[in-house]
Amino acid sequence: MVFGVPSVVIGMLIREACYRPMGRLFTFQIAIRPNHKIIDTGPYGIVRHPSYTGAIFLITGGVFVAIGPQAYIRSCGLMSSSITLKVLAWVWTVYSSYILYSLLRRGPVEDRGLHDHFGKEWENYASRVPYMYIPGVI
Repeated sequence: MVFGVPSVVIGMLIREACYRPMGRLFTFQIAIRPNHKIIDTGPYGIVRHPSYTGAIFLITGGVFVAIGPQAYIRSCGLMSSSITLKVLAWVWTVYSSYILYSLLRRGPVEDRGLHDHFGKEWENYASRVPYMYIPGVI
């Protein structure tokens, strides 16, 4: 819980901060909308895909909250069996890994679509904001 809850809260705050500057342009499907424009304010002035960064915090924190040492399912005895613990840990790990992998692959797809649509304007943005998810890292 010590790591999980703060991570979930940070992820939620990041995601909320992403909704505001994007407004109606924020979608859950990759799409270029009518009158689309490049948003470079708020968290989008720090990294190109901050919503995915927030989702990564949410998912990682969620795993710790769900199966960590102080999780409800542990305290009520649902994980007292070593088999239950192993299966649940495996399922959470596989599911979370798949989601994280999908998010990390989705950023470059969005970048290509934005580059194709905006051309030089996107190139200028990408040179000002070179990192996709974590400033100074990736």
